[in-house]
Amino acid sequence: MAFTSFTCVDEVVKKYKLTFVQAPLLPPDLTAPLFGDYFREELAFNLRMLPIGRSEVGAGEVLLFPILREVWKPYSKDLALFTHEGLTFDDDLTGIPDYFVCKVSEYGQTIPDVPYLLVTEAKLDDFERAWGQCSAAMLAAQRLNQAPDMPVYGIATNGSAWQFGVLLGRELTVDPNATALSNLDTLSQRLHAVFRAVHVQAVAHSARAPAA
Repeated sequence: MAFTSFTCVDEVVKKYKLTFVQAPLLPPDLTAPLFGDYFREELAFNLRMLPIGRSEVGAGEVLLFPILREVWKPYSKDLALFTHEGLTFDDDLTGIPDYFVCKVSEYGQTIPDVPYLLVTEAKLDDFERAWGQCSAAMLAAQRLNQAPDMPVYGIATNGSAWQFGVLLGRELTVDPNATALSNLDTLSQRLHAVFRAVHVQAVAHSARAPAA
């Protein structure tokens, strides 16, 4: 079944016999760079002038993707960011996440390849459905990676609030403490904490890869 068939995280947990945990995840990285003045001005303009809350696609284009792209930039040598690309393990775990991050492929920056390390799903005020789809995509990523001991991170957001999770082995952990867009400094620090953790995994995977 497609990721969109899952209406809540419970369905994924029960179908694939995972353990679901609510617990604090990575704390904000206080050493991370904060958003610059120009980006803040552009974001404020978007929030003031564009219809953020009318559709998920609109929110993604003018709010979510710009934020993810800005945080991703320092890691772009080793991490690739994709928007609305298919992710398929089998007929039951297939779909198009809103965004995902993977290691830069040996075939080029724009070619998705394992390991898949971070999945982001956006839903307007429907976190149950967002985590249902996000957790299914995280599970597909884990199985494609063929490395259950490698964490796959997830982000569910409605634009105004951002929640973070991780799938490790058969344990899915979601941090119940959301970070608000209005607290932009903390959001930057939390996103950088995730991207730095993901970056470590990508570099370690590259170091383990056999020489051609």
